[in-house]
Amino acid sequence: MIDLHIHSNRSDGTLSPKEIVSKVCTAGLYGFSLTDHDTTQGIPEILSEEIPDNIHFLSGIEISCDTPKHEIHILGYGIDYKNNNLNQKLLSLREGRFQRNLDMISLFQKDGYPVTLEKLQHGNPNTVITRAHFSRVLIEEGICKTREQAFKKYLGDHCKYYLPKPFFHPKDALKLILDAGGVPILAHPFQYKFSNQELRHLIEELMNDGLKGLEIYHSTHHIGQITKLLEWQKEYHLLGSGGSDFHGVNKPDISIGTGRGSMHIPDHLFDLLTNYIQKKQS
Repeated sequence: MIDLHIHSNRSDGTLSPKEIVSKVCTAGLYGFSLTDHDTTQGIPEILSEEIPDNIHFLSGIEISCDTPKHEIHILGYGIDYKNNNLNQKLLSLREGRFQRNLDMISLFQKDGYPVTLEKLQHGNPNTVITRAHFSRVLIEEGICKTREQAFKKYLGDHCKYYLPKPFFHPKDALKLILDAGGVPILAHPFQYKFSNQELRHLIEELMNDGLKGLEIYHSTHHIGQITKLLEWQKEYHLLGSGGSDFHGVNKPDISIGTGRGSMHIPDHLFDLLTNYIQKKQS
């Protein structure tokens, strides 16, 4: 099995990169990738670990983008994680989002809610704070009982305490990944609630700007969606990938390698992807 969609506490996961490696080894994966949101900071920590020779690592990232209808995510595999332009652009994005988080904290505090930066960071000052972190604090403080309630009442797009975060345009995200030597792949395509026609149009538009693949296997994809993505992959001559979207306790029902228990991503997708990257770089 492989898992090419994993988040550490360098973004909105709860396990350190070292703990991720331990989980991967326990699961006995053939290959894996760390795809933290909008940062490459966890990759050197992965590479510093002693990974067994029979487990293969591929550098990765997940970049959040905005479209007129919905936020979308683009995965980048085989990136040069030391690429200066990539890291400078990501830093600028994270700084804008950090200010947005401070502004959201102020909105909560004005109404007497005990939301603080320290509680959001949860002992990890390097974490990339997302709404998932806000929902965790709201639950821990007894303000909400569930993540769903936190989003419905406080954190949803039209709620009082929500502020939009800075985004890359998809075209810019694709260029960043390509310029860093990576392969851009559309993450969890059926999570965006597009119709099949809208999704096909999105894929075609992204292909014009350099999209190279689709994330076919994902913890949220059912067999019908996987079948449709396999059809489109063949039709558009795209690469395929797959991953659990593991976040640790932030998504406690998702495990590395198996997702919600039944996900099995074929090893050959990893080989096809790495072979493509090697040919591209040679």
